[in-house]
Amino acid sequence: MINVNLLPKNLRRVREPGYWRVLAVSIPLVTLAVIGGFQWLAWQTEENLVREVQAREDQLALLQPFIEEQNDLQARQRQLNELIAVRDEVQRNTIAWTGEIVGLLETLPPIGDGARPSIDFRTLSMRSVVPPASNPERFEGAEIVAEMSIGGNVENLEVLASFVRNLEGSNDYGVLFQNASRQGGDEAQDALYSYSLTVGAQGTGGDR
Repeated sequence: MINVNLLPKNLRRVREPGYWRVLAVSIPLVTLAVIGGFQWLAWQTEENLVREVQAREDQLALLQPFIEEQNDLQARQRQLNELIAVRDEVQRNTIAWTGEIVGLLETLPPIGDGARPSIDFRTLSMRSVVPPASNPERFEGAEIVAEMSIGGNVENLEVLASFVRNLEGSNDYGVLFQNASRQGGDEAQDALYSYSLTVGAQGTGGDR
């Protein structure tokens, strides 16, 4: 039996191939699958980052006592370094007064034959010069680390002059003559002279 379709072409039923239906169904499915895959990867990455952050926080919590202890030790170390710096500064600026006085005594003239010393120290005041300083009008411009003001009695001016010459010839001291006056007047027998000097120390006693 032969079927003849007498309808116009625009009204005739067109049979489409079957693969179009397959494509129409599969393409949305594939698209959804790809989108779902990307979402799953993004979720998995986020989960991994969250777990990593949590692990780091747990590790930090375990290390926190050690970190605090280290910070405390570093703070103590800084304080100790500051104290050491202060100590070193004090030591650099410390004058060994015992050594200075001993060195000063070594410049005294020889002891005379009389019952009393030819020269004595009745007053002695000392001060440090920090930082060391020099003055062209004092101690011939030498750098001075300490000054000693000396006053006392001397049996005659020749002994005092010898003492001053010894100080001037020393590599460790400089001297400024202040004054000298005779006690008891010119007519007194065995009269002493009072004197005063300023001695500048050019180095500490420990350097000699």
